[in-house]
Amino acid sequence: MQYFFSFYMSFLLMFLYALVCAIATFIENDYGVSAAKALIYNNAWFDILHLLLGLNLLGIIFYAKLIQRKKYSSLILHCALLVILLGAAITRYFGLEGGMHIREGENSNTIVTREEFIKLIDYDQNISYEFPISFSTLTQRHFQEKIPLNNEEIILSSKKYTPQKDSITPAVLEINLHYKNTDKLIFLSPNFSNKNMEKYTINNKTIGIQWGPKEIKLPFALHLDDFILERYLGSMSPSSYLSKIKIIDYDKNANFSYEIFMNNVLDYGGYRFFQSSYDQDEQGTILSVNKDPGKIPTYIGYALLIIGFLWILFDKNSRFTKLSNFLKKRQSIAIIILCLISFKNPSFAQDNKEQILDLIAHVQKNSYQHSLDFGTLLVQDFNGRIKPLDTLAMEFIHKITQKDDFLNLNYNQIFLAMMIYPKEFRQIKMIPTKTKQLRELIGVNPNEKYLAFDDVFNEGIYKLTNLVEEANRKKPNLRTQFDKDVLALDERINHAYYIYSGRALTIFPDVTEQSLKWFSPTQILPFAKEDTERIQTLLVNYFLEVHKAIKTNNWQNANENLQTIKDFQLHYGSQVIPKKERIELEILLNHYNIFDNLTYIYISFGFVFMVISFYFVIKNIQTTKLVYKIFYFTLVVCAIVHALALIIRWYVGEHAPWSNAYESMIYIAFSCIISAVVFFKNSPFALCAASMLSGISLFVAHLGFMDPQIGNLIPVLKSYWLNIHVSIITASYGFLALCFMVGLFTLLLFIFRKNNEVIDQNIIKLHCINEISMIIGLAMLTIGNFLGGVWANESWGRYWGWDPKETWALISIVIYAMVLHLRFIFKAYYIYVFASASVLAFYSILMTYFGVNFYLSGLHSYANGDFIPIPTFVYILVLINLILIISAGFKRDLKMPSF
Repeated sequence: MQYFFSFYMSFLLMFLYALVCAIATFIENDYGVSAAKALIYNNAWFDILHLLLGLNLLGIIFYAKLIQRKKYSSLILHCALLVILLGAAITRYFGLEGGMHIREGENSNTIVTREEFIKLIDYDQNISYEFPISFSTLTQRHFQEKIPLNNEEIILSSKKYTPQKDSITPAVLEINLHYKNTDKLIFLSPNFSNKNMEKYTINNKTIGIQWGPKEIKLPFALHLDDFILERYLGSMSPSSYLSKIKIIDYDKNANFSYEIFMNNVLDYGGYRFFQSSYDQDEQGTILSVNKDPGKIPTYIGYALLIIGFLWILFDKNSRFTKLSNFLKKRQSIAIIILCLISFKNPSFAQDNKEQILDLIAHVQKNSYQHSLDFGTLLVQDFNGRIKPLDTLAMEFIHKITQKDDFLNLNYNQIFLAMMIYPKEFRQIKMIPTKTKQLRELIGVNPNEKYLAFDDVFNEGIYKLTNLVEEANRKKPNLRTQFDKDVLALDERINHAYYIYSGRALTIFPDVTEQSLKWFSPTQILPFAKEDTERIQTLLVNYFLEVHKAIKTNNWQNANENLQTIKDFQLHYGSQVIPKKERIELEILLNHYNIFDNLTYIYISFGFVFMVISFYFVIKNIQTTKLVYKIFYFTLVVCAIVHALALIIRWYVGEHAPWSNAYESMIYIAFSCIISAVVFFKNSPFALCAASMLSGISLFVAHLGFMDPQIGNLIPVLKSYWLNIHVSIITASYGFLALCFMVGLFTLLLFIFRKNNEVIDQNIIKLHCINEISMIIGLAMLTIGNFLGGVWANESWGRYWGWDPKETWALISIVIYAMVLHLRFIFKAYYIYVFASASVLAFYSILMTYFGVNFYLSGLHSYANGDFIPIPTFVYILVLINLILIISAGFKRDLKMPSF
């Protein structure tokens, strides 16, 4: 019994649990949610695994004597997990989860369950019977049900299940119907509407059989007065949707109205109603419904969990406090500050046409100041957001040229010149490609990296049409570099076309003021003829004056025409135009490119200080405190600038800057640097690690697959929970990434150990920093994850849906919990084992953040689950990590001081 209640058994159960959950996410991605639930999540053995984990934890609490040793914070934390498990079990076995569909002007008191049933009705005797079934691509739980009908009996036996092949061909279940020695073979497909039940006759008995959800009648009804869908300005993207409901309860004489929308729930009669979706014609609503007796114990468990973690951080008797006190007694090594300055080589395009070179020279010389004024013009993007044209020009030109400036022109100058001189600029080689094969097929010099827009057309025929279609037909993992280059070039050509055609210039508000949509003068305008002509004249006059000014450098008329367009926007679009300060700050973010520039500073400083720090430690050299303070002050300034840039982006975007992949990466970079300058300011290695990590995070944020645009929030994200849940869980990645880097530095120092007391002392201090950072990171990851459960419960009626992102966050929690408890398993070589584990554990975070987002499908992912080849550098990184771990293992005999 004592063996079962040991840490060895805990590690075995936790490892098994994490492994099974990981396998389930891939099963779900490849074979669907139903397969993952049937094989794992809803399987009895998985429930037993939860029970064993709970019993093991309960036994460890007893055998570890947490009460006798006055480990109250740890006791509360571990008891919280037991309470959460209890609440989850109550919800699992006694809760109800389903949906309700209501059309405008109609009532409904019927819930349909998410589980699937076979329902049989005997029309002769008016008897009905139903039982649950579970079939998926991987699991086929065949059944044989004996259904009593007064003195008679019908036997239903499943014979064959054919999974759904595509969106058109439904799944088919082959069932044998036996009655009075007669058999009848029937074929059922899912009928989720529970309407038009199929009727069958066997031995003169008429029965109805249906495969679908179970219907549950409520003692009250909901009437849908109105469904309201609001969209973002000028787009089809939903901003919010709302159901105006009237509750009708004759038994309680209740009749009142209520509005249900995202993050605003109706509680009535022990049931909770959540806004889930809506009908395509926007005349009906779909509500999620649940009845959860486990909510109270679950929320109590969450509260105890938060209290336990916070108590650990301040408890004088906790491991966290002991590690912190040990660090305070040690002096840190100061390091010298150096500054690296990065210079970018100017880019250029080759062209042999003298008049085009002359044109470019005039644009370079004469249009700079006006281009900045042009950038302050407002435009509505495809998602309906009103923003300065400066932002649109930056996005388009960067997409086309892969640079923010080109030909010594800024992006505003290029954007403006492409519209004024489309014929000339279509001949300029400004679109990059990667493969010679593509350039050869297009018919240009294969050794030239850049193409011109006109190069991909032959007498008006697009040369890439067949190549694009062929590349799109392939799955992402089967696409070659050539296919990727074709698709990338096609996307850049399309962006250029939007500029040349004028379709990107949606700068004119609706003159009728009946909609919030803005228009481009090149599209068909739904206005009166005189209004259409007035708009087109405004733009033509402006272009003509710009054309003259580029040659003469006299910009008075062009400036006046530009101001006329701005006045037009102000007059007809005043109700949606952002504040002047918001526009100016967005342009400031564009021009200073703060996050991108911080990348070079963080990486340069971090790398140089890391090299110097190792040199000082190995050579046992002491430096003055002044140079260390200068280095620390520099990082503090960078952190402040980083914070201000985040605040500006928050103000400009009108929502917290962590709503998409790009924003979460720049926030992770901030959490990395702030974790070091606040918590580990006396450790040069921690500062170096944080600086490098922040730089790497910003570098990743600016890779091609991340979109830096400020976008609109989907309805469910319009909640204060976005700020709470996402900020906490994303910040935890910063602390755990710091553990990864500190673990690497620790392993490097192990390699350099040669009876050097200074190195040993620094290894111990790095270990303390690593463990402290991991405690904070795990606390934030766990709290953030469970607060996400609260948000999910308040938004759509369930804490946990085993979505891949949720599941991998849970896996990461389990893995880091195992790492933090390694000291109970490995008494010897603990520092080495912990450092190695902190490096390897971080790959679970990488999977949680990147792997799920781009390899698995789910509510939180940014892809559709199609496999994308793993970048080569990931394999190289893993190999380097393994080499470090093995090399450090030869000198692992360093004991951890007792405290």
